[in-house]
Amino acid sequence: MESLLPASWHRIEGTRPRYHKVKLPFSRHAWLPFAEIPGSYNLFDLYEDLNNSFPEGFFIRGCHPDISELFRSLKHDTFRTGIDALLDLSDRAHFEGRKVLAALKRGRRHGVVEEVSSDSIHSGRFRELLAATRHAGKPQLRHVFRSNPSQAVRCFVFRSFSGSWLACLTLSRQGIRAYHTELMLRSKNAPGDIMECLITEVSARLRDEGAGELSLGEVPFMLHKDDHEPLSMLEQSVFSVAPLIRHAYDYEKLFFFKNKFRPLWRTMRLCAGPGVRFSPSFLAELAYSMGFVELLVHRTSMVFERQAG
Repeated sequence: MESLLPASWHRIEGTRPRYHKVKLPFSRHAWLPFAEIPGSYNLFDLYEDLNNSFPEGFFIRGCHPDISELFRSLKHDTFRTGIDALLDLSDRAHFEGRKVLAALKRGRRHGVVEEVSSDSIHSGRFRELLAATRHAGKPQLRHVFRSNPSQAVRCFVFRSFSGSWLACLTLSRQGIRAYHTELMLRSKNAPGDIMECLITEVSARLRDEGAGELSLGEVPFMLHKDDHEPLSMLEQSVFSVAPLIRHAYDYEKLFFFKNKFRPLWRTMRLCAGPGVRFSPSFLAELAYSMGFVELLVHRTSMVFERQAG
């Protein structure tokens, strides 16, 4: 059975892993948000290579249960961060819900879905789409997903009948038959229903090619309804504070959108290598390094400005 990778890591045909490292500013631990891993590496090979490559200590986010169970069995620290929306591409029920079918009927009036080459990603149409998104000009999260579309494996767009790009979706490849969603962009002037079209059409294309699953990505700050394991004190603190920062990152809206597809939800965790311990100061470092602190300050200041006005 194939070993699937953490979110935003993908499989390659090479012989050696390539890791993208972000060093935290104070603890100096290595955060590994992205990596390219040979298909011959299983999770045990990968764990051994990580230990040898990062003796200063490393950690990974976006770990699904198979990965986090390995780290937990070795008595390493893990930390629940949210839930991941997984689509079983053999199950067409994901795309037959009332809300999805209604969105498809409306959205298909506005254009078509097509795959574009990596060269097209650098075109003016992509830059125009990026500038037209609702979050353009605001602080962006860093290292949470492959925000540079040229680093993704595949790119699909929803194109209007006149040729404009209204939405974009990029993918990384977690395994031979498994893909993970990276970018999901939509022009603020485009109909909302086109994202359902984009996900449905891409899923059908992957299914026809023999793929078995597609992850729509993680929804942070939410717990799996079937996860009855008691929260650690640190997890309790983070999940209890989350509603207070929803104005900066609306994870509930993200959940309701992805839940339209009736996904298989699974718990996602941070996983630490030997010698790394999760603590409040560590999470503060991580929030700073991923740009969440900047985003929170920006969004909070906007709230105060609106109240003052």
